[in-house]
Amino acid sequence: MQPLIICAAVTGGVPARAKTPYHPVTPEAVTKSAVACWRAGAAIVHIHARHADETTSSDVAAYRDTVDRIRAAGCDAILSLSAGDDGGKSDHAQRLRVVEVGEELVSLDLGPINLGARLYDNRPSYLREIAKRMLERGIKPEIDVLDSGHLDSLALLIKDGLVKPPFHVQLVFGVPGGLPADVRMLPLLVSRLPAESEWSISCQTSDPATFLRFQMAAFVDGGHVRTGMEDYVYVRPGELAKSNEEMVAQWTETARIWGRPLASPAQARRMLGLPEREFH
Repeated sequence: MQPLIICAAVTGGVPARAKTPYHPVTPEAVTKSAVACWRAGAAIVHIHARHADETTSSDVAAYRDTVDRIRAAGCDAILSLSAGDDGGKSDHAQRLRVVEVGEELVSLDLGPINLGARLYDNRPSYLREIAKRMLERGIKPEIDVLDSGHLDSLALLIKDGLVKPPFHVQLVFGVPGGLPADVRMLPLLVSRLPAESEWSISCQTSDPATFLRFQMAAFVDGGHVRTGMEDYVYVRPGELAKSNEEMVAQWTETARIWGRPLASPAQARRMLGLPEREFH
């Protein structure tokens, strides 16, 4: 079986204490959680930068502060940085600068959606510019598909040589205005992915059955899983996870029980076409 890449999305881009009191919301807490998830078996850690006052940020210095803290702990996980619009606070210029942090993965949200009451503005000119900057710096896009038509945007970026295989595609379900959390859509979307795609699912839901149905579908069909408090906050129905690493450990154990190999960070880099890195 294809090795399983576990991604831990340890902190979201919006205040999340309303969902769980265990959400890490300071640079120190995010660092501690990221390192613990890596030790529990996560090959990728997805982060949003936060300041000491718990606010979110797209600031390069804030990202570098958290990245430096994680690397200082000896963590060799692949770090995936969000280039989202920080709840509408960050413009395109700020989002484009996230690639300057120098990490291996940066999110590329493939198109606009009406995100609740506001426009999530991922217009074609922005997509082309951030894809170009990533390509120039050897950064792999975490290609986020928020709606079915976004796969057409991906096809255009591939056609124009702005995104190179293997592709790291994340299908995002449950965001208001995007793909609904309906697992019946999954086979169609997977069938439309470009060749040489490694794919995973981000399912943002509060319903345990929905989250498990999506992630197990990915697990058994050769995809990869993403867990963590950005998306989901439970370890069992009605039982809040007390840490992100607790949720990672669930998938580590699931892989062990069912005999699917677990990808180390080094293996995940090979699968995603990232260069090898040495950490000291």
